[in-house]
Amino acid sequence: MDLSAFGETGFAWIFFGIYLVLVSLAAFVGIKKMSGFASFSVGSRNVSPVFVGMSLAANLTSAATFIINPGLIYLYGVSGVLGYAVAMPLGVFVGLIVFSKAFRTVGDEVTALTVPQWIGDRFNDRRLTIFFAVASLLQIAFLVLITVGLSRVLASVLGVDVFLAMAFVIIFPLIYIMFGGASAHTLTNSAQAMIMMVVAVILLVSGAPYFADGISGFLGQLADIDPVLAQPTNPESLLFRDYFEVLACNFLIGIAIINQPHVMSKALYLKSARDVNKYLVSGILVLILFFAVILVGLYARLLMPEAASMMPDEVVPTYIVEVFGPFVRAVILIGLVAAGFSTMEGLLVALSTIFSNDVYRVIAKRAGTLSDDEIEARSVRYSRYFLIALAPVVALISYGQITNPELSVAILGQNGVYALFSATFVPILFGIFARGVPKTVVLVSATTALVVHFGMYYGEITMYANNPAVPATAALLTSTAVALMGYWIWGQPALPDPTEEATEAEAGA
Repeated sequence: MDLSAFGETGFAWIFFGIYLVLVSLAAFVGIKKMSGFASFSVGSRNVSPVFVGMSLAANLTSAATFIINPGLIYLYGVSGVLGYAVAMPLGVFVGLIVFSKAFRTVGDEVTALTVPQWIGDRFNDRRLTIFFAVASLLQIAFLVLITVGLSRVLASVLGVDVFLAMAFVIIFPLIYIMFGGASAHTLTNSAQAMIMMVVAVILLVSGAPYFADGISGFLGQLADIDPVLAQPTNPESLLFRDYFEVLACNFLIGIAIINQPHVMSKALYLKSARDVNKYLVSGILVLILFFAVILVGLYARLLMPEAASMMPDEVVPTYIVEVFGPFVRAVILIGLVAAGFSTMEGLLVALSTIFSNDVYRVIAKRAGTLSDDEIEARSVRYSRYFLIALAPVVALISYGQITNPELSVAILGQNGVYALFSATFVPILFGIFARGVPKTVVLVSATTALVVHFGMYYGEITMYANNPAVPATAALLTSTAVALMGYWIWGQPALPDPTEEATEAEAGA
């Protein structure tokens, strides 16, 4: 037996095997708790709000923060840290605090299982449900991002072919989500978030030697490689050219990014309104730690100064192999896999639930040929069929991203996800905080967001078009302006609440 070969990959295989067993057990417990389609979609609602908050943090960061985005920081320096680890997190925290409690309250009123259903029920129009169910397919781009990132990490640390790793990344979470849905997903996410916390600390501490002379010394080392790496903006970059891109766009994106179905729906997992504060506190504290992992991109640049020598998506896997011994490398592998699987699970649950709940159930109930019990049973079954059909689509696009990469798979992932939450921002904002908004105004504003985003990006309008955050910002502002104008012209004031009228009458008497 070649002990040296075992030393390089043996620990990684052992830890990886243990991780798979533990996740399978957690998924099995969740599967046992599943009792119907609602349980498949949002779980039992008996999970601790602290665990749901940790699940939220794991879902919001994932492989993008732990694997892909540090590669962009490697290329572009401190400007990327200000954008992705300061401005965007601040926007995320503001968005969570402003939206979560109200979204959950309205979700309970309409017993919503998904974001498209929530929007359709709020504005009393099933066409909106179908529209946003179809738009949710844009999240496939983010599934591809996770698949590519994890495939590269597994191939590097385990010493396997990248396409074999890709097949495993797609198939393993698919199996237990097919059978357990959200009941499996919330428990596995909580366990994965704990692993990610440990790995986040290991990765952050790995750069301690670079801070021997303090922050100024750290920035000085970056400036020695290239002065622009230590500056708050990077005119040579494609994503962080000025303060508008670095701060304004990323802050607005952070606020809007929580409107993704697999993120916003976490608030629906909570049993009562009293749980929301615990959920938010635990989620935000863990998110602060996770977003800080982006600093690894700067550590990697100091370790490997020649940026032209590798693609951004290869930076973190290479850094892990270069810096850590086999044992610690194995621990980090588990954290990175957990980071990717946690969000992948959330996306798989959200997309499969949206298909069955917002497409199949709407059509089946309108047809009126099946009983409610039969529709319920078929909904779970069709959620599973959808996941089976989704797998080859993700595999095909991921294959293309691995064999013919451009700058980074991050651009593909951002382009799809940013377009989606640009479209859902106005319906959720007005659905929570306004009354009497015409449904046509909601549909027109959402369509405007998609047209502006993709039109600006693919039409290459302005020098900023290649950065998905800028078209998304333009889409957010334009669609909000359209909605405000429509509301001002055609909106009707909310009907008075009869209970409030009765109370006022009694007070007057």
